[in-house]
Amino acid sequence: MSEDSNIKADQVAAWLRDHIDFFQKRPELLELIRLPDPRGPAVSLLERQAQILRERNEELRNRLNNLIDVARENDSLFEKTRKLTLALVEQRTPETLFRTLIDSLHKSFGSDAVALIVYDRDLNLSGELRKNVRCHAYADLPEALQSMLRSGNAFCGVLRPAELEQLFPEDADDVKSAAMVPLDFNGKQGLLAIGSFNAQHFRSSMGTLFVSHIGEVLARRLADLLKNHGKLEAKRA
Repeated sequence: MSEDSNIKADQVAAWLRDHIDFFQKRPELLELIRLPDPRGPAVSLLERQAQILRERNEELRNRLNNLIDVARENDSLFEKTRKLTLALVEQRTPETLFRTLIDSLHKSFGSDAVALIVYDRDLNLSGELRKNVRCHAYADLPEALQSMLRSGNAFCGVLRPAELEQLFPEDADDVKSAAMVPLDFNGKQGLLAIGSFNAQHFRSSMGTLFVSHIGEVLARRLADLLKNHGKLEAKRA
């Protein structure tokens, strides 16, 4: 196409933009315009417009369905989180608090692995709780974990083998993704880690609103129970 042709084509396009009702007065011209279609024979402008509208409607419908699915998932997650929050508030000893948390994360939230580290070496636990709850100082954590916890924010994503070994010693080889939240209230209380055998379950791009909420409730309840537990142990001694 020559330069003159390009100029004329641009002029026609500019003129049509300034006279958008041109084809409304001459609808017969729309039927004469043929547009190439890579999926088949050439189609009229009206057919192409109808096709574009159908495609846009389909795209909007898919987006709406995705939003509905996300809303339903969030509603379900909110309800589970609400029930767990109420259950945690009702507990009166560290042991029942830990059991309630672990059972709910496994049964209601479908977690494959749960680890709770409490920064209190004087807390004595027995039985099955030792599989999920460990007591040692914050300084004993690997530097990599300490670095991740310093921000005070929850984390979702893939952890290094050494970090998985520290958090989930019995399931380190199976856990492919995890969520971790520091438990801070009037000082560092511990950390909660939730593991999944699915590498896509906890993604770095996902939100941390619900796990952060659980961590905040757990930290406050844990601080109160550990304080009272220490007083009770001192009286017994």
